[in-house]
Amino acid sequence: MTVRRGHRDNGTATTENADSAPVRRAVALGRVVRALRKHHFAVLSTVGEDRSPASAGVCYGMWVCGNEQALYVMTRRHLKKTRNIATNPRVSVVVPLRRRFLRFLPPATIQLHGMAEILDWSDACGTRVFGGFWMGRMILRGYERSRRRGEARICFLRITLDPVIRTYGLGHHVWQLRRHMESGTDTLSFDAGGDSTPPPHRPPESIGNPGHHTT
Repeated sequence: MTVRRGHRDNGTATTENADSAPVRRAVALGRVVRALRKHHFAVLSTVGEDRSPASAGVCYGMWVCGNEQALYVMTRRHLKKTRNIATNPRVSVVVPLRRRFLRFLPPATIQLHGMAEILDWSDACGTRVFGGFWMGRMILRGYERSRRRGEARICFLRITLDPVIRTYGLGHHVWQLRRHMESGTDTLSFDAGGDSTPPPHRPPESIGNPGHHTT
């Protein structure tokens, strides 16, 4: 039997085997937050009015201020994920963390839940977040060009994250997971604290030509 224990004092979670000594070290909350900021691709899952699930790959940026964490996604109002959120704001998000080496192995993941809301394309915080990373700046410029051609359905999604985070494989050696697959699971909480420095602002005016964005 495996017992998972979260430690709120230092933002870590540990897994112990009830029949033996602990089989791995804890993963720190700061490492999870850094991974969320470093990566910008996620799978966003929503539920429609007819209760049917839908998932889509999205480009996201993370916003952190004090004890509040949110993900921003830039998209359009007529797409299925946005229509679903309009009727049911509860969403789940999985962020795959691509391995630098051994890329043929499944990636580590961060699993999140939250409440999504639909914001105007001109939202200042969403624009700031997307201006803080290269792909975000490409998307901003691409949607600005679409807007000038008459596209009126552009919007931001803001996903305010629940405090509980679940991860698998983050910070654990692949050979360790071969022997103890269950040891790669962690549950921890944003409430334990973490890095709250907002991302640097990069003005959209400095952006170059983007490719076509479909999320």
